[in-house]
Amino acid sequence: MDRGTRLRLGLLTGLVVVGLGLGYAGTLASDEPAKLPADGVLFPPDKAVLLTGSFDVICNGEEATLQVNGKSYQWEPFQPPLHVARIRLSPGVYEFRIGDRQREIAVALNEDEHDGPQDWAIHRYHKTERDPNRCDDCHRTKNEDGQITVGEVKSYQACFDCHDSIEFGVIHSHPLEPIQHCQMCHSLHDSTRKGLLKAPAKKLCAECHDA
Repeated sequence: MDRGTRLRLGLLTGLVVVGLGLGYAGTLASDEPAKLPADGVLFPPDKAVLLTGSFDVICNGEEATLQVNGKSYQWEPFQPPLHVARIRLSPGVYEFRIGDRQREIAVALNEDEHDGPQDWAIHRYHKTERDPNRCDDCHRTKNEDGQITVGEVKSYQACFDCHDSIEFGVIHSHPLEPIQHCQMCHSLHDSTRKGLLKAPAKKLCAECHDA
């Protein structure tokens, strides 16, 4: 292959790579954050099976008493309209009430053993350190006058404070660039799929790649 041919091929390859990058950018520009449920309760989902009983109840809206099987829990000092409470539950079935909003969940011993109905789905959720400002792992936050304000999601680089960026390509069979945010494929809070995927892997790949 002569030098001129190599240069033409190199230019063509560069144009293809740029084109792919622009294609990703178009997809990313239209990517919207997940919307809150109609009643504002972000977690736990209704009729969910959780594999651990230590988690945050997260909701949006007017302040209301949180009760789990009739026992009251206190909200932590988050800036309204966001309300967050850390709870710990043993395996079993529970009824949540946040004012007039209601949820039923089951805490499981493992993926095969729980006391809830068999058609309830297992929900995996993103764990954080037990810290008053734990939302700061993923969100931009402010602590003013003893209350935490939770803002927008940080860039994907924040994910590598906990996850190994070197292993990204091996785990995902995909280079890190031009992915601009993990939310393209992963749910920030919870999912019924392993790895907190928003949809089956093949469907997610097809959003950017030809089948």
